[in-house]
Amino acid sequence: MASWQPIKLGLIMQQDDNKSKPKVGMNFLHIGSGQMFTSMVIAGFIVGYGIDYLLDTTPFFMIACGVLGLIGGSQKVHRLLQHMDKTQNKQNKEQIKDVDAN
Repeated sequence: MASWQPIKLGLIMQQDDNKSKPKVGMNFLHIGSGQMFTSMVIAGFIVGYGIDYLLDTTPFFMIACGVLGLIGGSQKVHRLLQHMDKTQNKQNKEQIKDVDAN
């Protein structure tokens, strides 16, 4: 019987006989989600600044587009993290079934 040992990344458990490989790709999605959020907020401010420049207005559009970028970035990161949770739960259930079958 294989003994279970935690992986340093803490995402999933791995058996000694290496039947299942750790899924470390999910860690990179955490990094990507932070970059995605930041880029959406910055892009909102840049687009707003461009509109303000073209229309020769006060920074109304820059603030409005920045807030829209903040909202959109938050939604995108939330959806990504929900998808990661569903994927991780599915993998954990499959591992439990494999262990119970043995």
